[in-house]
Amino acid sequence: MSVTSWSPSIFLKSGHYALCVLNQPVANSTLMVNLWNRAQYRVTVDGGTTIWSNIVNNTTEQITVENPDLITGDFDSADQAHVQHFEGLGTRVVETPDQDQTDFTKCLEQLGILSKCEPKLEKVEAIIAFVETSGRLDQVMANIQTLFLAKKYTSLPVYLMSSCSLSWMMGEGKHMIECGDLVGEDSHCGLIPMDGKAVVTTAGLKWNLEAGQLRFGDLVSTSNGFDISKERVSVTTDRSLLWTMDWEGAGL
Repeated sequence: MSVTSWSPSIFLKSGHYALCVLNQPVANSTLMVNLWNRAQYRVTVDGGTTIWSNIVNNTTEQITVENPDLITGDFDSADQAHVQHFEGLGTRVVETPDQDQTDFTKCLEQLGILSKCEPKLEKVEAIIAFVETSGRLDQVMANIQTLFLAKKYTSLPVYLMSSCSLSWMMGEGKHMIECGDLVGEDSHCGLIPMDGKAVVTTAGLKWNLEAGQLRFGDLVSTSNGFDISKERVSVTTDRSLLWTMDWEGAGL
């Protein structure tokens, strides 16, 4: 069985990622600026453009590059003055009016298209969508839906990041998560079955599963933790799982 490796600390340290700022107020702007400064490619998604503009205008942190490389969206929530400001600084602006997809999904589609011709994307190893996991539950679920759809538009791994967590979708098979330098004794994690019942075996967690059946209405592994004597976690699953873990900037 092939193994899918997840090593977020590698690209977080190297900066070989595309950072997409979604439309949700940012709780930890210092973390956001740090991620922005390190990113190889920067995108603001619709109202995320206004979110980023407000950070630029109010932060005391040093910002190395103010303007995003790309702005996408149907522009129903972005302040047009902010879009025009960044466009004047050289940002590429792509309107994506399709109402059958979220702005996040359409952003991934544009990144997939641009990866064929944009030199700055050649070194990108992952896509990070920064969005707080708070506010409207339907929008939270829409972001998870985009994780399901991501492989249609990009071969790169796609992560959801907030000021306190890091999450991604794991498909059927065996996965190895390199997380030793990202978590501590009090860090939490969860394995959420998103596609019906999942049979799961793990190693490296505080409470491991051995062919455990995860399913809503039965057992869901939330508020789990890490065996910090181990550098990695292994997960084997027969259905898609949402993996989520505490993360507040360790390893940057």
